[in-house]
Amino acid sequence: MRTSVDKTLKMYVGGKFIRSESGRTTPATSAKGRPMNVAAASRKDLRNAIQIARGAQAGWAGRTAYNRGQIFYRLAEILDDRADGLPTTEADTLSAADRAVHFAGWADKITALLSSLNPVAHTYVNYSMVGPMGVILACPDPADGLTGMVEALCGPLVMGNSVIVMVSAEQGELAVALSEALAVSDFPGGCVNILTGDVASVIGHGIRHDDLDAVYLLGEAVDSSLIAEIHTENARVMRRFIQAPRSTEPAPPGRLVQLAEVKTVWMSSAIMGGGGAAY
Repeated sequence: MRTSVDKTLKMYVGGKFIRSESGRTTPATSAKGRPMNVAAASRKDLRNAIQIARGAQAGWAGRTAYNRGQIFYRLAEILDDRADGLPTTEADTLSAADRAVHFAGWADKITALLSSLNPVAHTYVNYSMVGPMGVILACPDPADGLTGMVEALCGPLVMGNSVIVMVSAEQGELAVALSEALAVSDFPGGCVNILTGDVASVIGHGIRHDDLDAVYLLGEAVDSSLIAEIHTENARVMRRFIQAPRSTEPAPPGRLVQLAEVKTVWMSSAIMGGGGAAY
């Protein structure tokens, strides 16, 4: 009789699978009914993930939109190949693969759609362009399964941000399956990170961290009692808070623009070839 292999599921940070710095885990049960332990993210784990995500963001945003689309499509290929082997339904896995394809298509189009040449009644031209915000802490609705996780990470990523996705310990096995797909999808280490544990506790720490640019919640990711606290802490540092519906449908452009910064530039049009900037 062989000895059973006990599982301790790790988090995915900086392109590596790590344990919590505190050593804490949460007991859970696998899809096959086996007991396992899931790494429980601490405040320091989140702080480390934010620092790593900050360092990776510029490199991710600096890649061509075409290349980012290729990477999203690679994620879709892997999820599609593993449709019958992940700890969720086959329908959920295929839906998640379709969602990755959706964002692969937007990668080289969304900037053109959301940017504009604005009408100005003077001798200037006025351009509005979208760019990344920076580091976003995202949390999907647990009821949306793998599709929700893919939606939560792809929305910020397609706009050039780096992202930290917070997932409950109960969904730790599914989070690890997604992390393994991300690890071989050519995403640069650190641009996408997945933490597991007590969602409310980690988000409570996150909103008190000043080097975080936005909080992105989908569906009923957290209890309503935490929402007021998020608003208060975000107002303290002028941080954006995006609340979105569940992931039954992919994010439309009107939501994606909330995950970006819109920059407006005024240029003189009186001189042939452009001229100097006018402010």
